Amino acid sequence: MATALSLHLGVTSAHAAVAVDDRIDVLALTESAVDVPAPDPTDGRALVRLLVEAHARCLGVLDVVPDHLILVRPDGASAVDPILIEAARRAKVPSPVILSEARAVAALAAHGPVGVAGDLMPALGGTFWHRSGDAPTDPKPIVTRADLGAGAVGPDRLPPAPSVVAVGPRTVFEEVVVPTRRRRGLPTPVLAVVAVLVVGTLAALLLFGNDEQPISPVPSATTTPLPTTTVPSPTVAPTTALPTTVIPSTTAVPSTAPPTTTVPVSTTETLSDTTEEAPDASLSEADEDLEASEDSEVSSLVDESADTSTVGSSTVVSPTTVVPSLGRVTLSGVGLTIDAASAEEVLVAFGDAAGGVVDDLSRAMGEAVGDSGWGADAACESAEVRRLFWSGLEVVLVRDGPEAEGQLAQWHLSGRDSTETSLWTLERIGIGSTVADLRAAHPAVSLDQPDERDPAGRFDSEPVLGDGIRGAVHRISDSGRVLLMWAGEACQRWTD
Repeated sequence: MATALSLHLGVTSAHAAVAVDDRIDVLALTESAVDVPAPDPTDGRALVRLLVEAHARCLGVLDVVPDHLILVRPDGASAVDPILIEAARRAKVPSPVILSEARAVAALAAHGPVGVAGDLMPALGGTFWHRSGDAPTDPKPIVTRADLGAGAVGPDRLPPAPSVVAVGPRTVFEEVVVPTRRRRGLPTPVLAVVAVLVVGTLAALLLFGNDEQPISPVPSATTTPLPTTTVPSPTVAPTTALPTTVIPSTTAVPSTAPPTTTVPVSTTETLSDTTEEAPDASLSEADEDLEASEDSEVSSLVDESADTSTVGSSTVVSPTTVVPSLGRVTLSGVGLTIDAASAEEVLVAFGDAAGGVVDDLSRAMGEAVGDSGWGADAACESAEVRRLFWSGLEVVLVRDGPEAEGQLAQWHLSGRDSTETSLWTLERIGIGSTVADLRAAHPAVSLDQPDERDPAGRFDSEPVLGDGIRGAVHRISDSGRVLLMWAGEACQRWTD
């Protein structure tokens, strides 16, 4: 059962329609209203929330999960298309097809019913576009009275008679043409040529007809026999059988195994009885000692903890990759998660009250090893800032004044590698991760090198939506490693 969800992101409100097989319905986005206020097209978090809620309503009302997603945006707003695509990826919904309002409304006018309310036309038009495509642009056929079922108006009217009576043909096309008969017979030039040939033939017969003697006697030919010459038969040399040399063919079999470490295997060549024996058939003691030392050096390169397998005459060493385990605290672009991927998972998000944040983090990691207390901070925008430290993790709390309630605004990670502290993101990105790992975990990551003289660079895992993790790497190539990382906009971490 194919299902398509069409979501119209209007200027002031958002509407939805869903198509299940041959049925198309308007989908109410709340329990009490058909529409919801439309989010700002540049607000990535609000778009992600709207997409998740629309899919949840589709599942709750129709008990189906949409297979296709059509996003209808206002005309002329193509600049927000990358933001919509990234929001759909973050919401874990199908990859969307983005339409303008004009295309959706045109598809509804061409393939859908009439009398649809104006605010529902773009959302319903998206479903009709998904089913039947764009509206046809060819001119419509001419409608005749016969198509409408009407009869003829009256008898056909004859053209009026000419006002002037003409005598004779009126045009050259009406003149009577009398065909002329051609004379039969040979043309005069042909007759003249035939007559000349006949006269010439008669004259030749009269001149040479009585001469019966030949012009000259027939010469007699005398045949002289040629002497016979005997040619001695050639002597055939005895045939000597040449030895045939057969070159053995060697077929190389390509190996499809990954790059491996190969332990050389010594091969002893066996000589046949008929082959001439080499002067020195045995290896010297020095050569044997050299081969033994090479074998010991190669064997020392093989890691005893690696998995080995034999392919042909080679030993393949395959390294083992172990996914690191998450610690009590997991990092994300929207805050911190305690005991992630477990039944006791707790999200400590940016904007949560400072008191609850300190209590939750203290239960997970113990008491903070450093506390700056509330006070002004030149690197932060808020009136008062408090910084808490757990080894390499720094948590920033902000408030507008002594009487205001503080809230979580930023976290910052540096220092030891995450393999030692177990401070990772859900994608296993932390201090010491490579740029290649960063690209694989975040396909939309942006990397730049501020100073051409310095190979160090900086990254942003979600540059489109603006709620990702930022940090610095010691070089922007795939072999570069993460030096520090943070999330939240409370305090400035680098200068442009």
